Amino acid sequence: MIYDVFSQPRQAMVMVFFGLAAGLGYELLRLLRPPGCGAWFDLFPLLLLQVCLGLGLFYAARGEVRLYALILFFLGIGLVRWAFRPLFTEILQRIRKKQFPSG
Repeated sequence: MIYDVFSQPRQAMVMVFFGLAAGLGYELLRLLRPPGCGAWFDLFPLLLLQVCLGLGLFYAARGEVRLYALILFFLGIGLVRWAFRPLFTEILQRIRKKQFPSG
């Protein structure tokens, strides 16, 4: 099979974009998770991850699974967890402080 190497940068950027979207979606679902909810609510981030991965592979390489595409997808998720998770954690701490003042 002949691969078009000139389309690989576009495929890489598409997979990073969908990885970022999946990571931000996960963090937002974690932020909006109601207290005391069961394991059923944990299926939503997994479903979001599968949808973003499927759409990313579809748009990037017509559904063909490429190793660099998977690596870049999960790199996008890792980038969100590294860069944005402290921000979301700070928001959660401020919300809890307003709900339960300590003094």
